[in-house]
Amino acid sequence: MVAVSKRQPLRAVQVAHDLGLRHFGESQIQEGVPKIKAAPKDIHWHFVGHLQKNKVRACVKHFQYIHSVDSVKLLQRINQIAGEERFRPEVFLQVNLAMDPDKHGMTAESVAVVLKEALGCPHLSCIGLMGIPPLDLGEGETLGFFKDLANLRSTLRSENPEWPGRLSMGMSRDFEWAIAAGANYVRIGTEIFGERLA
Repeated sequence: MVAVSKRQPLRAVQVAHDLGLRHFGESQIQEGVPKIKAAPKDIHWHFVGHLQKNKVRACVKHFQYIHSVDSVKLLQRINQIAGEERFRPEVFLQVNLAMDPDKHGMTAESVAVVLKEALGCPHLSCIGLMGIPPLDLGEGETLGFFKDLANLRSTLRSENPEWPGRLSMGMSRDFEWAIAAGANYVRIGTEIFGERLA
């Protein structure tokens, strides 16, 4: 479980850490980096937002996991900078299964090619897929989205048996359905911390 602490104060992170949570997520570099520097050092940090190319270096230096690799160009830049900085982030390829114009991510057809590229990158570890369903789906459709992502993962893993093929899917509104479909990582914010600060 990744506790998404975006727009939450550092004290909320500290309370959650005291209660035993060790995986936290942020979606903005400018907010996340100062929080990471001040937070307990045994936290594993996940970047869960859209990553701009000019923010890659700061992301690689401070986050162990990047959930939102949505293009081969971004993948290549992360690999290049990780080599320069001597870090090795673990990354997920973001898939836009529903072709939702409000979401980032690659098509199901292109992800196989990007995965091949990722598995050849020496300075990062591609560990799985990430997906976010459209907001307007009902329970059955959302569960179907998660199952489709799990099926895509299974197909890709049959072609790349050395690939871990983990799934990052599910947030506060739908994490139970994501878990039912086989999620390995769920990204939960408001259900842990309550409403975000403005």
